[in-house]
Amino acid sequence: MNNVNAIEETESFILDQREWLIEHRQTRAMSWAQLHNLIGRAGSSLSAFCSGKYNGGPFAGGNGEIAKQIFRYRQTLQRQAELKVEAPVIPDFYETRTAIEIHHLLSWAQRGRMTYWVGGPGTGKTTASIEYAQRASNVWYVPVLRSTKRITALCTAVLAAMKDFTGPTGESALSTYVRGKMQDTGGLLILDDAQNLPIDLIEEVRGWYDLTGVGVAFIGNPTIVNRMEGGARAADFAQLYSRIGMRMIRALPLKDDIDALAAAWDVDDSAVIAFLHKIGTKPGGLRSCTYAMELAVMMARGDHSTLSAKHLHAAWSQLSTQPVMA
Repeated sequence: MNNVNAIEETESFILDQREWLIEHRQTRAMSWAQLHNLIGRAGSSLSAFCSGKYNGGPFAGGNGEIAKQIFRYRQTLQRQAELKVEAPVIPDFYETRTAIEIHHLLSWAQRGRMTYWVGGPGTGKTTASIEYAQRASNVWYVPVLRSTKRITALCTAVLAAMKDFTGPTGESALSTYVRGKMQDTGGLLILDDAQNLPIDLIEEVRGWYDLTGVGVAFIGNPTIVNRMEGGARAADFAQLYSRIGMRMIRALPLKDDIDALAAAWDVDDSAVIAFLHKIGTKPGGLRSCTYAMELAVMMARGDHSTLSAKHLHAAWSQLSTQPVMA
């Protein structure tokens, strides 16, 4: 990729970008508004540029700047296309033992129970939760961001998961509206990264559960357990904790989980599988294994060779600041 600041804004350069954008827009059937979002220039300016009327003429002042923005966009598309050829297809959801356990817990929660599943990073909790939401009816998967500090933010996120964008304004009215949407649905609310929920919002969710009987599953890291079960604030969660019908805690992926990942990548090399097990015991778990496999496969393709342990070692050394000994 070239640094566009080093490119001279010649008439031929400007013309080349104009002709390319006209053809690109027609081929992709894109609107000026869509191009605005991708290029970062107002659609009206791009339209005037392509018609040769920007700043009073086809090569008048300012055309060179737009041409460079278009050229950046072209380079980005080209590089992404190259990566698409080089990069392997990451396996879709694959069923691990941990995923089966999470699905069991979520099925139990959908019976009108409150549950939590706590896992370390890379145990597959988010992937399994999303997969369950795609398989079962009336399941609302909500990733809880750190910015979710107020009832309105949580209600808005829940309604977005319900594909409802017509809720009222005001905390009380919005919460009542959410409860109404949940009533008599046999549904399940999955709150991922639930450790980001402050006490007030956790209590609000408990209220939804009490009043509607909707299932609730808290998915998160060990912080949520520490808050509920111990410490000076444990009493704040007493009413909630007494309602938890099933609990599961897992710090790291299981050996079977990593074997399932290897099978999903069609790996049968024992040395590669052994090294994946070492990576999987590090922070990041299955996620780290996936990133390492993606890079290792690209390296193998670059060598025009079959994936081997050396490629995985090289990939992991690039990704990690804590090398795993062979």
